[in-house]
Amino acid sequence: MTVGAQTVPEMSDPADLEYWRRHCAPILKSLLKSTGSYSDEEQEAQLQLLSDHVLPNLGPRPSKAHTTSFITQSQSPFQPQVNFNLEGPRVRYCWEPLGPQGGSESDPFCVEAAKVIVPALIKALGLYSQWNDVVMEAFVPTLEEARKVRDMLPSWFAAQLPPGVEPPPVTRFPFNFVAFELKGSQAGIKTYWNPKTKELASGVSATDLTWDFLDKLKPALNPKSIAMVREFLAAREIPSAVELVGVDCCNEADLADARIKLYVHTRSNSFDTLRDYMTLGGRLQDERTLKGLELLHKIWHLLLQQPQAFDNDQFEAPFSDGNAFYQKLYFCFELRPSKELPEVKSYVPTWHYVRSDDETVQNYEEIFRACGQKWGNDGLYRRIFEDAFGPAKHDRKVPIHCDASFLYTEKRGLYQSLYYSPVLEEEN
Repeated sequence: MTVGAQTVPEMSDPADLEYWRRHCAPILKSLLKSTGSYSDEEQEAQLQLLSDHVLPNLGPRPSKAHTTSFITQSQSPFQPQVNFNLEGPRVRYCWEPLGPQGGSESDPFCVEAAKVIVPALIKALGLYSQWNDVVMEAFVPTLEEARKVRDMLPSWFAAQLPPGVEPPPVTRFPFNFVAFELKGSQAGIKTYWNPKTKELASGVSATDLTWDFLDKLKPALNPKSIAMVREFLAAREIPSAVELVGVDCCNEADLADARIKLYVHTRSNSFDTLRDYMTLGGRLQDERTLKGLELLHKIWHLLLQQPQAFDNDQFEAPFSDGNAFYQKLYFCFELRPSKELPEVKSYVPTWHYVRSDDETVQNYEEIFRACGQKWGNDGLYRRIFEDAFGPAKHDRKVPIHCDASFLYTEKRGLYQSLYYSPVLEEEN
């Protein structure tokens, strides 16, 4: 995707744009520079992309917003990321399209914002739209359904938590995110869709909604890969197994290698659970999968922010934050039209396990060294982190480190991404 025309909603308050510019641009500029992967011209192009397509769609500044964002633990609608692989670090970010009225009575779950912003973005950038159109048709609730689910949330959350635990004061589910992977002066685009609202409104499980829309994609995904994931999930007792769907947005000519990504969670973080999901219950035994597991076994305790390696593969690492919610790990099944075997990526909700950002920086540097990556040497990762987010030693309750993902591929080798929750600044 090349930088093109702006994607701007009907109402953009200059004060809102200025606030989000102060919040997002310095972090992005820092990461683009400190990773060393972008020329000056490429950095300027990426900052222009941010200004043209992202900042106008983040909604009002916090004091005027109808809702907060769920994409980060800091309530920022902007989630910067860095991917580390053999080709060099690459900056990415995800953002939540809130629009002018997202979270208001007229758009309680920010669905209307996504219905306007995402198609406009895809059209402005000249990308293939059919996959996103099919997902939206499957998952978009009506306004009446969104209001119905909003009223159901207190009892739904209470049912997910242990007895006696107070449900969080949540008034909506997140519905849509957009991700930009920055490649030179261009960006790869992905959209993410949450089926939970439609599930509760319709009574049809999110998993069944997902299998149904997969049959309508053109070009179709490889049916063998769908069957393998479907068979695996059917044997795992997880409520609403599919809880997020990702879509690669690309030119029509590139669709053979484009992905649909299905996300699930587990209520265990043992290495045995990790192995079960990464191999789809033993179905994947190829060299790539086994090499990835071998690397993960060396660093698993560090990804869970534990100082010592575990005595056995059944060990369950505790949460550090006392959170009573249950998502201990996430997994993503990546499906393509051109591939019979799905790829499985593991995600750790780091914020559940962080003791301090300072300690987490040390753990990641040790992970990089264990995997033979230079970002663990001479304080390089610490400099990247602190230049963008400030000192790793701080007394804020919410950590900057948010999530981490891991994938091993033949082409890119070890493929790790770190996700961050930037602090929302005071308004002028």
